[in-house]
Amino acid sequence: MDKIMEPLQRLGKALMGAVAVMPLAALMMGIGYWITSVGGEGAVIYGDLLLKTGAAVLDNLGVIFAIAIAYGLSRDNSGAAALAGFVGFATLVNLIGPEAVAGYRGIEPTELTGDEALRWAESGWDAVGYGNVLFGIMIGILAAWIYNRFYQTQLPDAFAFFSGRRLVPILSSIFSAVVAGIMYIIWPLVYSALFSFGAWIQGLGAVGAGLYGFANRLLIPTGLHHALNSVFWFDVMGIDDIRKFQEGPVTIDAAAAATDALSCPGVWDGTTCEVIGVVGQYQAGFFPIMMFGLPGAALAIYLRAKTKRRKAVGALMMAAAVASFFTGVTEPLEFSFMFLAPLLYLVHAILTGISLAIASAMGWTAGFGFSAGAVDFLLSSQNPLANQWWMLLVMGVIYFFAYLGIFYALIGLFNIKTPGRDDDESEDGGASFDAFTDIARPGASKGGADNANTHTAEQIIQGLGGKNNIDSIDYCSTRLRTHVHDASLVDESLIRKAAASGMVRPTKQSIQVIVGTKVQFVYDEVARLLAQSGADAELIGERPASELDQPATTVLTGTTVELSKPTVGQVIALEGVSDDAFASKSIGDGFALVPASTAAVFDVCAPASGKLDMVFKTNHAFSLTTSAGLEVLVHIGFDTVKLKGEGFTRLVEQGQFVETGQPIVRVDAKALRAQGVDLAVAVVMPTKTQTSSVHLAQGKGSVAAEVALK
Repeated sequence: MDKIMEPLQRLGKALMGAVAVMPLAALMMGIGYWITSVGGEGAVIYGDLLLKTGAAVLDNLGVIFAIAIAYGLSRDNSGAAALAGFVGFATLVNLIGPEAVAGYRGIEPTELTGDEALRWAESGWDAVGYGNVLFGIMIGILAAWIYNRFYQTQLPDAFAFFSGRRLVPILSSIFSAVVAGIMYIIWPLVYSALFSFGAWIQGLGAVGAGLYGFANRLLIPTGLHHALNSVFWFDVMGIDDIRKFQEGPVTIDAAAAATDALSCPGVWDGTTCEVIGVVGQYQAGFFPIMMFGLPGAALAIYLRAKTKRRKAVGALMMAAAVASFFTGVTEPLEFSFMFLAPLLYLVHAILTGISLAIASAMGWTAGFGFSAGAVDFLLSSQNPLANQWWMLLVMGVIYFFAYLGIFYALIGLFNIKTPGRDDDESEDGGASFDAFTDIARPGASKGGADNANTHTAEQIIQGLGGKNNIDSIDYCSTRLRTHVHDASLVDESLIRKAAASGMVRPTKQSIQVIVGTKVQFVYDEVARLLAQSGADAELIGERPASELDQPATTVLTGTTVELSKPTVGQVIALEGVSDDAFASKSIGDGFALVPASTAAVFDVCAPASGKLDMVFKTNHAFSLTTSAGLEVLVHIGFDTVKLKGEGFTRLVEQGQFVETGQPIVRVDAKALRAQGVDLAVAVVMPTKTQTSSVHLAQGKGSVAAEVALK
């Protein structure tokens, strides 16, 4: 499952790079329509100027997707990959575009009549252009693969100038030419299949729109809703709902000129092409949900909160409801109950599907470029394709009270622990309401927005198990997308305290942290902390303020550090442990120790003298920095984080200086072995740049290994 989900997760993230440019286009189009509809003759030129500005994006979505996906999927977000995406897409379109294919066949499409004209239209060559998102996605993935595979390739000296990243766009052109040859053969069949499927979906009318709305909400926790949206909103299989709606007059003219289903941008009824009340049906039903329904749910959660928590819950719900109403950003609100109350989220998904179905059945349409918030709604009302858009407001008011009543009743009936209803919410490390409200009030901390983001980043790093446990990190519109080495080190309670709405685990090692609309700034802080040379980034949030500006510990390079056995037992090579993350040395090089089998209780001790930087909340792991500056992580057992501290007793608090052999954690070995727990102790050096080799010591008493520093 991981092999399927993780690539889809990365694709969903990369798609957001292209989607991010659409709000500007929608804004330009919306203002342009408003000016041309209410302004005088002198204002029309300004309206046209804005319309053409927006069309520059919407008419070229294919190449934009190719560039964004190639960039987003490349291993280091390289500009060379983005260039390769453009070159590859341009190559493909130039080789199998309608003019090129017509030239190969010696025909002039505009002069074709009868069956010949029909066969040309059915072949789909007119759909090959700079707006074809399907080709954009395909070439973007190809260009990213080429970059990741060949960006370090060295050519012979005579061609050295073209080595490395310069080679990537060249290879993209070559590979895309091959793809063009293949598509020249199979595209008519592919186009026919896609068109038929798209026509079938549109033919379902309200049912199809409702099923889409239901699936859209259900996929939010996985982040795969972006991929689903691209099918309905863009030109993947002919639906292309957003572009067709935004280009209102162009779509209406195309419908008037349509002579068959292939040339119809809406629904063909056999004689005419219907676009009014049709185009926009995969967008309109979201407005009642995001502008009214979810704020109603927020009010219900507030009213059901315990009296002593209402102030904090009210701040959280108000901020989330305002964001949902004005901008259509719903994650902060949805993630406040998504995992706490799956029943409520299922009801939310069903109500969303019903909303889209009703709007589609009644022919009420409106559109958006970013999301279904009040700003987009106001702008889309001036679009000539917006049909009875005011009825969406009427339905929205009904939905507000429907959400309020249903959520209020279900929370009380099933005693659902929505925010503010759990007595231990603040004390047990659960969600902090003050942290939640920081999402909407980034300057709420004493130090302002920058300090708030830094503090959030510090806690997220620590919650992910520390900087050395983070394999990769990126972000999309509202969430950090990370991949960790050892999933057992992740502490969700710390992450939820870090001004985060929640955490999603699409796979065991893929972690998504829901931050909200300020995600880019939090990501920048996380990246900065991870990049700090020698800084123990995962510990900054735990250190007193006086230590934050102190220089990092100096590593004594070129020396050897002896590490002692953390407890009595047999030292073995790290490759011999049962946990793949440690055995593969993904977390770092080191050694392991199998405790003496007869010991009912044993202490795990410091393998070297130094500062005890961190003891994990569940007490199953701790880290220290030796006097030589070497960072050492001691992990007791495997999959022990799920024990939630059972069987582990902390003997020393973090922040203290400890001596070699000083007990740090006491382990109830007898009780844990009875549960089948593997109690092997792993000792690793997570900062791989510090060490050059680790040698197991032979015949040196308590010394377990010798670590050579670089």
